[in-house]
Amino acid sequence: MKVTLREGEGVLLGYQKNVVELLSPAPYAPGAPATFQVEELSLEGRSLGSKRQPDGRFVVRFRLITLRREDRARLEAIAAAKAATSSP
Repeated sequence: MKVTLREGEGVLLGYQKNVVELLSPAPYAPGAPATFQVEELSLEGRSLGSKRQPDGRFVVRFRLITLRREDRARLEAIAAAKAATSSP
């Protein structure tokens, strides 16, 4: 699932318990704020840290802030659909 960040395009890797995991073109220091788009959802989060990947991108985990109940339900549906399509 494509994600739009200030630094460019990323990929949604997963969502669980108010934490989003993204593949990002740039790292985020722990505690750094970020705003990003997942489909039509505009989300805000604070970084829990980044891990560099062999291809030069970063896996970044964000704790979501100001997440509305409707947005949480939509994000859960997006993550479930992604998991269903990526299962063997």
